Amino acid sequence: MNKFSEVFKDLYYKKMLNPSHPMNPVRNRADNFLRVFEILENSNKSFFNIIETGTTRRDHGHLSFGDDGASTYIFDQFINFYNGELLSVDINKDNVNYANSVTSDKTRVFCEDSVKFLWGLPKNQNIDLLYLDSFDIEKQNPHPSQLHHIKELCSVIDKLKSETIIIVDDHDAFFTGGKIGKGTYVKGFMKDIGADIIFENYQIGFKLQ
Repeated sequence: MNKFSEVFKDLYYKKMLNPSHPMNPVRNRADNFLRVFEILENSNKSFFNIIETGTTRRDHGHLSFGDDGASTYIFDQFINFYNGELLSVDINKDNVNYANSVTSDKTRVFCEDSVKFLWGLPKNQNIDLLYLDSFDIEKQNPHPSQLHHIKELCSVIDKLKSETIIIVDDHDAFFTGGKIGKGTYVKGFMKDIGADIIFENYQIGFKLQ
């Protein structure tokens, strides 16, 4: 196979369709990931920089492709198919150790608050894909998680560039059309700056112009 998107469709796409109920929006991740990989491939770059907040979780079982999504593992596969670097951050040491154990040396997983970590990245850090999925959201009190994710975005705003892709997971976490989700405040900011929305469902994805 000449493209990772083809590998993804062959090895991971169906696994990400769990849970199996066709109306469960978590299944949107399969199409969203495929879309993102195709966009990155069409950029004709030879090196990809991916930043992720919230890493693969041990308590979701070994490489759960349904509820968890296994983004860390799949992004690691992508940068090994081409070339690149994945930086992932999580505040849970067990998750960090687990993620480091299932990924290659092209991925580095750090145990730190994500906002502080992102703020401390080198000034010349390139970001092709920014994947925001930290701070679990609560339906009855969504504001802390929503605020945390816009803080994450603000922490790296000077490192984003034209064609950077930003994804926020759990955007429609409670089936409210995105009204109660991690990406609510990020969406408002992206709308104001004229970023392109490339998908909006369980996740929301943007591409900077």
